[in-house]
Amino acid sequence: MGKIVTVMNMKGGVGKTTVSMHIAGVLAGHRFIGLEKYKKILLIDYDPQFNLSQAYLPSATYFNLEKARKTTLAILADDDSALNPYHLQVPGNHTPPPVAKLRTVVNQYSDGGHLHIVPATLDLMYVALSNISTQAKPMEERFAKFITECRSEYDLVVVDCHPAGSIFTKTSLQNSDSVLIPVVPQRYAARGIGLMMTFIEARSQSGNTPTPYILFNRTDRVGVSQIENSIRADPKYGKFCLSNTLKNYKAFGDPEEGKGFVWESTKPYSGEALKNLFSVATEFAKKI
Repeated sequence: MGKIVTVMNMKGGVGKTTVSMHIAGVLAGHRFIGLEKYKKILLIDYDPQFNLSQAYLPSATYFNLEKARKTTLAILADDDSALNPYHLQVPGNHTPPPVAKLRTVVNQYSDGGHLHIVPATLDLMYVALSNISTQAKPMEERFAKFITECRSEYDLVVVDCHPAGSIFTKTSLQNSDSVLIPVVPQRYAARGIGLMMTFIEARSQSGNTPTPYILFNRTDRVGVSQIENSIRADPKYGKFCLSNTLKNYKAFGDPEEGKGFVWESTKPYSGEALKNLFSVATEFAKKI
């Protein structure tokens, strides 16, 4: 059965999409000793801003998929013709479309590995802004069924989740084994982690609470900041912190339309950045 990981932080600007796209991409396309089991990977863009989708898909491809309703909105709702920001649309059918109808191939590899994506759409914002009540139950059921199917088809599913309390965060956490929390060691970082931990406990009402992992992102290439040290020393958070950090390299800059990723980058220090990414991805994949 595949592993489900949500990438999320209630605090914005921490690079959650950058973390999602790079860890999933490098695991799908590169083989690590002992990590061959993570070669069939699905990315689920569960954020109305759809930055992950823009990073991996050419514009023409994306708009065709959106027009055909092959987005994460189709997991939650049958029909998007009556979307209303004040009233949550209740899906008539409690069964989502099959994974095969919504996924798009990003990359295929000769050893059978592949990277697929279910893109997001700005129309998800109608759901995010709606008044969540018992009407959300059918959507929760649809998402849970979709993830159950994903587990049988993929080694790893990475959900890039909306950075705010909503039906997206609730359904994602309820169906995840792990939560990867990107943290930039800046002011209020610890407060953001605390809110995230509280949210995990409050929203995970299924059998098991997902295991949190804290990844420091955009850290200095040399030395460790005082803020990072203080968070690592905090008994509430230290045990969840990954040893490796994703450092501040320009090669991790925003890819667009499937191009500009660090593993093909010619930017200065791109080789060092790729080694850094390998270290982070290897540690995380072994832990989950």
